[in-house]
Amino acid sequence: MTRTTLRRFTTTIAALAIALTGVAVSQAPAQAAPTTSSIVSIAQRELNDGSRNYEVGTNCSYYGGQMFGWPACGGKAGWGGGGTAYAWCAAFAKYVWREGGVTSYLGEITGMAQSFKTYGQKHGTWHARGSYVPQPGDAVVFDWDRNPSDAYPIDHVGIVTSVSGGTLYTIEGNTGDAVMARSYSSFSSNPDIIGFTRAVGVSGGVDGSASIYGTTDDGRLTYTVVDVATGQRTHGAKVSTATLGFTPKAMATLNFNTILITSTEGRLYRVDVVTNNLELVFNTPVDLGGGWTHDLLAYDGNGNLFGIADGTLRRYDITATKPAAANITNNTVIDNGFTLKTLTSTGADWILGTTSGGALISYHINGAGDWTSSTLRSSTWQVFDALLSPGAGVYFAHKDTDSLFRYVDTNPYDGSGSDISGATTVDASGWTQVLLSAQPDAL
Repeated sequence: MTRTTLRRFTTTIAALAIALTGVAVSQAPAQAAPTTSSIVSIAQRELNDGSRNYEVGTNCSYYGGQMFGWPACGGKAGWGGGGTAYAWCAAFAKYVWREGGVTSYLGEITGMAQSFKTYGQKHGTWHARGSYVPQPGDAVVFDWDRNPSDAYPIDHVGIVTSVSGGTLYTIEGNTGDAVMARSYSSFSSNPDIIGFTRAVGVSGGVDGSASIYGTTDDGRLTYTVVDVATGQRTHGAKVSTATLGFTPKAMATLNFNTILITSTEGRLYRVDVVTNNLELVFNTPVDLGGGWTHDLLAYDGNGNLFGIADGTLRRYDITATKPAAANITNNTVIDNGFTLKTLTSTGADWILGTTSGGALISYHINGAGDWTSSTLRSSTWQVFDALLSPGAGVYFAHKDTDSLFRYVDTNPYDGSGSDISGATTVDASGWTQVLLSAQPDAL
């Protein structure tokens, strides 16, 4: 079938017909905990398996039969589908996740490619295309026609195998009527690519670098890079010669060269970094206006800026990479009572903070008055005066002894702190910044 017909399983009547067939869907075998390498290994295996890496007729596939018990077709045992209602890209991607060891909430993945985005949004593992660096084993979803009237906008899904420079490499089912390896240059600006979902519970993905900006007590900017896998500093701290020209109160990093900082006078500034390599240089801060009395700021990397002032949590939409005042919209009061000492974001619409009593609390924000919270730790975190996260369950916590520590939360969205690793010391001293913020959603 042609590329334009590689559509998700959309027809309600067809879905009902499948349910009524009574064909048993194969069950997942017992598996070890999933890893990035185990998922990619399965995708590679299927790519090279000439006995089933193709379709027979129209949309008759091995994966449709195995994952959803679609009607038998093609005269091949265990195969299912046949007809335009049985596009099998989602069946292939789900099969790869299952065989790679994914079990958590796997039943929520259906024959529609759309379900991969929905799964990620529900469990905090969705990343919109942009600053996020896709990880091996992620599901990448596409919307080719970008038709706003589509009930299910996502048209296709594949499995990420690697990223090199600006090129994304994938293995996808139902591409050219087969399982195929593909690549996409400049993927972060490719409008066909909508975003990425990571399977819940995947390990081995804590890899990469955390870009950390800070401010000093005399108003200068700092930049440091930490290897998240080892917790060791690999670059900096670089300290700017220039000062910001105002006294900073709260800060949130938007991306690798854009920071929002509030002043003690209640104004919001955008700081554009020119270079942070051999030296740290930034342009004159852009004044975005007054009324920003927030004590804490955090950006989730997916268009949502959170701020707390006098215990009131607000959420704003950021609609540009380097926002002007007009690009900060939808000022929404989420609720009162957010008396946090620190604040960071761990994913799209997820925030994390500590209290003066020592609790570590995770929040999932849905909208005004609509949020849930989980206490990950009930005590001992009162010693930290800054909390920051580059994503993927990596937390950095700063003490007033000028020390920085790294923690790893295997699943930051499960409402439990039992899977948070013990502290790794990044540096026992030297972190003299008064504010710190990491580039979000960067792992």
